[in-house]
Amino acid sequence: MEILAINIAVRPTSPVKIFPVGLGYILTTVTKAGYHFDLLDLDAYRPSEAEIDTFLQAKRYDVICFGCVVTGYKLVKELAAKLRRLQPEACLVVGNTVASSIPELLLTRTEADVVVMGEGDETILDLLATLEKGGALAEVEGIGYLQDGVVRSTSSRPPIRGLDGLPWLDFSIFDFEVYISNASSQLPETFPIPREKARGLPINTARGCIAKCTFCYHAFQGYPYRRRTISNILAEISQMQELYGVNTVGFSDELTFYKKEQIRQFCLAIQEAKLTFYSGCGCRGGLLAE
Repeated sequence: MEILAINIAVRPTSPVKIFPVGLGYILTTVTKAGYHFDLLDLDAYRPSEAEIDTFLQAKRYDVICFGCVVTGYKLVKELAAKLRRLQPEACLVVGNTVASSIPELLLTRTEADVVVMGEGDETILDLLATLEKGGALAEVEGIGYLQDGVVRSTSSRPPIRGLDGLPWLDFSIFDFEVYISNASSQLPETFPIPREKARGLPINTARGCIAKCTFCYHAFQGYPYRRRTISNILAEISQMQELYGVNTVGFSDELTFYKKEQIRQFCLAIQEAKLTFYSGCGCRGGLLAE
């Protein structure tokens, strides 16, 4: 089965390039399961439309996976139309929050064949296995699809409870040096070390949020707040330093810390592990004022 993954450039005219953590987790999982795939990273390289067409015409794909945040719906729709024209037999699978928040719109107004709703780490493996053997989509939990012109959705997949069991991000799937150099150029002049010496990559330590603010759409809406253990987090950071020369870590979470005791325990653990790195993270509003 020939598989293509596409990383959409949500801000194609912006110099900022943000490593796709969600897609990174999906492709890490797919890699560890033994699947081979091609990657078209539109954000890292910003190819022209003609270059994209040339790439898509060079090889036939059975499954093409892509997605982004919901504000990129127009980009998803345009890409899906191009893919249907150049890869008419491919199954187009859309994930991320654009799929979780507007699944029916994607299935009825775009060329998408399947939408993955919620966490896709387990769903993608079930979906690929089903497509490979020619099974029924109704067998896969956590997806939506069209059948005889009618939108169908399968039962919701339970949230992943033990985040320590997820594989650590395999940055080598991507041209990570592109993202490291771009992240360095976006750092403020007040950063503790010269920007050109900063080597930063993201890490995901938690999923969900403790709050339900009406102005925010959670990537894991309706799921409980879950956090990895400190030892697991620091072990991954240590590996990131060893493999990629990282000295700066961006915590790519909806909410990294929500109480001071979390911060205290985390800082103590860093000292005990004798790790040194710079970082930035998100915390609950008002936390430091308490």
